[in-house]
Amino acid sequence: MELEDLNPDERTALVGLMKLVVMSDGHVAEEEIEHVEALVDAFGEESYQATLESFEKRFDDEPSFRKFLGGIGRQEARELIFGTVLESADEGAIDGNEASLLDWLSKLWNVKIEISDS
Repeated sequence: MELEDLNPDERTALVGLMKLVVMSDGHVAEEEIEHVEALVDAFGEESYQATLESFEKRFDDEPSFRKFLGGIGRQEARELIFGTVLESADEGAIDGNEASLLDWLSKLWNVKIEISDS
């Protein structure tokens, strides 16, 4: 499965998680920008922007977004979304709130976190 294969809800989950995890500290590193640009390339600029705007209008708090994330059902999509966000978050330091969200999500989605030494 590729990013282009995600359905609209899965894209919203990915874009929302990227916003919460990667851009949450107010400082976006060059490497993090590259990850966001990869989403723009995969979805198309117009579609990415529409998804981001939809996320921002639809979810005004983290609990409502977490409830939404529980509805993402395709395991292959869950793993792709989680891996993409984790890879992006790994570019900078993961703070306590981000780590808490990712830990919660890995359990909810039954995604195993494996850290490689490479």
